[in-house]
Amino acid sequence: MISKIFKGQSAKTRIALGLVSIVVCVSIAASFLGLFPDRYGAILAGRAAIAEIVAVNSSVFITRRDIRRMEANLNILVSRNEQILSAAVKPLKGKAAAIIGDHELQWKAMEKGTSTESQLVVPIWEGNTQWGNIELRFEPLKHPGLFAFFFEPLAQFIMFVSFFSFIFFKFYLGKMLKQLDPSQAIPGRVRSALDTMAEGLLVLDVKQNIVLANEAFSVLVGEKPEDLMGRSIAKFSWEQVMARNENESVSPNPEPKYPWEIALASSSLQMNHMLYLELDDNIRYTFMVNCSPVLGQNGKVAGMMVSFDDITKLEEKEIELRRSKEEAEMANRAKSDFLSNMSHEIRTPMNAILGFTEVLMRGHSNDPVESKRYLGTIASSGKHLLGLINDILDLSKVEAGKIEIETLPCPAHQIVQEVVKVMGGKAQEKGINLEFVAIDSMPELVLTDAGKIRQILTNLVGNSIKFTESGVVKLSTRYKSEKHKSRLIIEVSDTGIGMTQEQAEAVFKPFVQADSSITRRFGGTGLGLTISKRFAEALGGDITVTSEQGKGSCFIVNIEVEAVPQARLLSSTEVMQEITSNTAEQQVTWIFPDANILVVDDGDENRDLLEVVLSGAGLSIETAVNGQQAVSMATAGNFDLILMDVQMPIMDGYTAVRLMREKGISIPIIALTAHAMKGAESECLSAGYSGYMTKPIDIDKLLKYLANELGGKIATATTSLQQEAANTALMIEDSVSEKMTENTPLKAAIRSSLPGAKNKYRSLIGRFITRLDEQFSLIEQAAATANYEQLADLAHWLKGSAGSVGFHDFTEPAEALEAYAMQQDRVAVRAQIAEISDLISRLEVNDNIDTIEQEITESKANVVTEQTISASVPIRSSLLMSTPKLRPMVEKFVLRLDEKIRVMNTALEQGDFVELADLAHWLKGSAGTIGFHDFTDPAIKLEASANEKDSVNAINLLKKIKQMTNNIDLSSVSDKTNMPEIVEYSTEKDKKSVGEVSE
Repeated sequence: MISKIFKGQSAKTRIALGLVSIVVCVSIAASFLGLFPDRYGAILAGRAAIAEIVAVNSSVFITRRDIRRMEANLNILVSRNEQILSAAVKPLKGKAAAIIGDHELQWKAMEKGTSTESQLVVPIWEGNTQWGNIELRFEPLKHPGLFAFFFEPLAQFIMFVSFFSFIFFKFYLGKMLKQLDPSQAIPGRVRSALDTMAEGLLVLDVKQNIVLANEAFSVLVGEKPEDLMGRSIAKFSWEQVMARNENESVSPNPEPKYPWEIALASSSLQMNHMLYLELDDNIRYTFMVNCSPVLGQNGKVAGMMVSFDDITKLEEKEIELRRSKEEAEMANRAKSDFLSNMSHEIRTPMNAILGFTEVLMRGHSNDPVESKRYLGTIASSGKHLLGLINDILDLSKVEAGKIEIETLPCPAHQIVQEVVKVMGGKAQEKGINLEFVAIDSMPELVLTDAGKIRQILTNLVGNSIKFTESGVVKLSTRYKSEKHKSRLIIEVSDTGIGMTQEQAEAVFKPFVQADSSITRRFGGTGLGLTISKRFAEALGGDITVTSEQGKGSCFIVNIEVEAVPQARLLSSTEVMQEITSNTAEQQVTWIFPDANILVVDDGDENRDLLEVVLSGAGLSIETAVNGQQAVSMATAGNFDLILMDVQMPIMDGYTAVRLMREKGISIPIIALTAHAMKGAESECLSAGYSGYMTKPIDIDKLLKYLANELGGKIATATTSLQQEAANTALMIEDSVSEKMTENTPLKAAIRSSLPGAKNKYRSLIGRFITRLDEQFSLIEQAAATANYEQLADLAHWLKGSAGSVGFHDFTEPAEALEAYAMQQDRVAVRAQIAEISDLISRLEVNDNIDTIEQEITESKANVVTEQTISASVPIRSSLLMSTPKLRPMVEKFVLRLDEKIRVMNTALEQGDFVELADLAHWLKGSAGTIGFHDFTDPAIKLEASANEKDSVNAINLLKKIKQMTNNIDLSSVSDKTNMPEIVEYSTEKDKKSVGEVSE
C-alpha cells in the first residue's frame, strides 16, 4: 500500500519522505540506547528531590514540635510550585497535622504506600523514630486514553522532526534539483547532436521550467545553457501571432494559449504554432513551434520537448509579398473599375453625339426643325460628356512615369481659345462668366505637346467651373522669353468655394478631393488635377495653387516652350481672336431588302438613334426597353435580326439572349454595349450573341454589318443633299447659339428640343408639363416622408420622360436624384429636388407659345376618356407620314393591335392583371415606335391601372384605346406641318375617373 502511495508522488516528494523516515529511525534508536534525553525520568527525579527536602525540613520542625511553622512552609511550597497540587502531614497514628489544598478529596489511597509519578509519600523522622509521612500530590505526567502515546515526549519529538524535516527536505531538494545539470545524464554524442541542430530546442518539466537548452536556443537569447537551467519559460516575452483584441475581456481562468501549455493540458502533440519572441534589445523573432510531451513511468506527462524553428526572415518576406500583392490587386482593381466605368460613361453620350451627327451628315432629316431636334440631343449629350472629360487618362503610363511627349509646332493661343469655347457652354449653364485675357504678346507657333496642354487646361477650367456657383472663371496667359527656354504661364482663377491650406496641399494626390463631401456634392473622381500636374511636369514645368476658403482659387500652369524660328509675334489682341473651322465627309449608302429588326436598349436616345438610322435605310424597326420585354416580343414576333444592349434593368442582355436561344430563336442577335473592356466580346459571344459592337455606334460599321447579315447592297449616291442638310443644321446651330449668346440671362429659359409648331409635339409637350407638375408634387411628398423607393421610381420616370419630349436639362438631375434616393442620402436628395424645382420654374414653351400655353391650361383642367373622342378625329402615324415606304410595317402593327386588344379584353374579363399590364406595356413601346404617339398616354395609364388591379379605370381606358384604334387613319400626308390638329375634350366625370390613374 505504501508503495502505491509513493508511486503517485513526484520524485522530490518520494526523496523527502525517505529522508524523514531515516531521521525517525535514528531518533528511535538513540532513545533505546539511552542517547536520547529522558525528560520523564528527570521530572520524576526532581519531584523526588523536592519531596526529600520537604521531609528533611519537616523532620526538623517535628523534632522541635513546631507544627505551625511546618504548615506555613508547606503553604509557601505549594503556592510557588505549580506542579504541586496539594500536600498533607500525617502522623503514623491520629489525624493529619497539616493539610494544604483539597488534598483529602483528591488523594487516592496507594497500595502498600508505593509512590507514583503524581503522588509521593515521604517519611518524617523524629530522631531515629518515624513520626509520620508527608503526602505530595503532583500534576500527572501521562495522559490517559487512546491518544496517550501522542503526549509522550519521544512521540512529540518524532512528529515535530518528521513534519519540519519533510518541509525542509522538499524545499531543499527543489532548489538543489534545479541546479543539477540533466545534460550530465545525456551521452556526449547525443548532446553534441542536439547542439548542432539549427533550430532551438528546450526540455521543460511539468512546471514549465527549463531543464535543458541546446546551443542554438542559447545563442538566440544570448545566454549560456547552464544559466538557462531552472528558469521558467514564461519569463520570456512570448506573443501569439494572432493577437487578442484589445476590447476583448480577459477571463479569470484563461485557457492555455501557448503550445507547451496546450500540450501539457491535453497530453497531445502540438505542431506548427507561430509565436513571437521579444528580446531586451528590441529584437523580435518569429518561430514555428512544435511541442512533444515526454511521458513518465506512470504514463503521465513528465515533461515537454519544445523545438523553435526561426522563420523571421521568411515571415518578413511573406508579409512583404502579401502587402505587395494586396497593393497590386487593389491598384489593378481600382484601375479596372475606373476604366470600365469611364468606358461605359463616356461611350453612352458619345453614341448619341456621333450617331446624330452622322444622321445630319447623311441627310436623314431635311426638315430644319427636325435637324434642330437632333442638334439638341447632340448638345445635351455633349454637356454630359464634358463632365467626364477630366477623367480621361492613361493610368498605367501616368503612374509608371512613362508619359510620352510629342513636341510639335502648334498655336498655343488657339488651344486656349478652343478650351474656352468648349467649356463656355458649361459655364453658361451655371450662370457664370468664362473670360480669357492675353496679358502679353505670344509667338504664333511654339514647340510643345498641344494635346497635353489642351487636357491640362480642360481639367483646370472644368474644375473651376464645377466649384464656382457664381462669379467668374478667368484664364490669363503670359509669355516669358528667356535665353535658352521660354515659358508659357497660364493662370486659371475662379470665385468659387476655395480651399484651406491643408486641402490645397492634397488636391494633386490621386483620387483625393479637398473635402469628403465633394464627390457627393459635385461629382468627379479626383484624378483631373493629378494628371494635369504630371503632364505639366513632363512638359518641363509645374502647376501650383493658391486658394482662400470662400473666396476662390488660382491654379498657375508654368511650362517650357520654344518659339518656332521665324514665327510671327502676335499682339495680345491677335492672341484673343477666335478661330473657327468646318469639315465634311462623304458617306456610303446601302440598299436593304425588306427586314424587320428588334432594337433593345434602355436608353431612349439610343433607341431613337437606331430607329432614325435604320428606318432611313428602309428597315422596319420595333423597340424594347429591357431583356424581359425583348424575349416576349422575339417569341411572339417575326424578326430578321435583333440589336440588343447588354446592361439593362429588369433583365440584362446575357439572360435575355440565353432565354431566346433556349426558345429556339436562331436569328442573328448583335450585342450593342458600352462595355469595351478586354474580355467583353468573348463574354457576349459565350452568352449566345452572334456579334459584338461597341458604343458609340459606328453607323458605317453597323450598316455594313447589317448588309452582310441581311443581304444589303451598296448604292451610288451623291452627297450634295447630305452636305446641304449638314450645312443647314450647322446654320441652325449657329443661329441658335448666337440667339442664346445675345439674349440668354444667367439662368436661361428651358425649352423643348421638339418642334413645337407641330400639333403632335405640342400635345405631347403639354401633357408632359401637366404630368410634371403632378409628379413633382409626389417627388416632394416622397422626400418629405423618406419614401426613397417611390422617390427613385419617380426620378427614373422623369429621367426618361423629360428626354423623350425634348427637355434634356432634366436628364442629369433626375439621374442624380435616382442615385441619391437609392443611397438614401437625404441632404443630396434635397439639393437635387431644389435643382429640379429651379428647372421647372424656367420651363418655357417655344413655337406658337400662346396656342401651346392654352393647350397646357386645357390639359391641366381636362382628361380625355373614351366617351369624348369623336369618330372624326383621325389617329395618324408620324412614321408613315415621314416615310411612306414604311407602310407595310405600320399596317402590320395595326393588324397586331386588333389582336392584342382582343387579348386585353379576355385578360380583363378573367381578372389577369399581369397579362393586361404586359400588353399595355407592349402598346406603350410599340405604338410610339410606329409613330402612333397618341396611344402612349392611355397605354401608360392602363399599365398603371393593371398593376393597381383597378378594373374600373382599366375598362374605361381599354374602351378609349378601342375607339382610338377605330380612328386610325393610314393615309400619308406629304406636308407634315399641315397635319390636322388633334382635338381633345373631356367631361368632369371623365376627369375624375381617369385622373386618379398614376403612371
